[in-house]
Amino acid sequence: MAAPKHTNAVPVTLSLTRPAAEVDDAAAERAAQLFKALSDPVRIRLLSLIRRSTGDEACFCDLAPEFDMPQPTLSHHLSVLVKAGILARQRRGTWSWYRLLPEPLHALEALLRPGGPLVDEPGRESRCQ
Repeated sequence: MAAPKHTNAVPVTLSLTRPAAEVDDAAAERAAQLFKALSDPVRIRLLSLIRRSTGDEACFCDLAPEFDMPQPTLSHHLSVLVKAGILARQRRGTWSWYRLLPEPLHALEALLRPGGPLVDEPGRESRCQ
């Protein structure tokens, strides 16, 4: 039997400092709803396509050819994003037009930015040394 290989130890520092803010129950619930709505690759791709569309809005008729799925399935994904408040939908004749609402994504950004309630700032020293 071969002897186990030894590797160099790497120091690990755990930061036990308090975050800049704590997430209250209402903000946690809202963030969970948004993360759940964004937890599908099709929905992430839809946001990307809508965001780079001319005028920051896209018609269903322009989105559908980008996906190999039935119309009801794509409509369901869009509906989830609308219900979560990430997209706004406007009917124009027989078509629905979608645009991104920035506020929900700004709320998630505030949670995930360095120094926010969920992510330490880079290079932040622990006070417990």
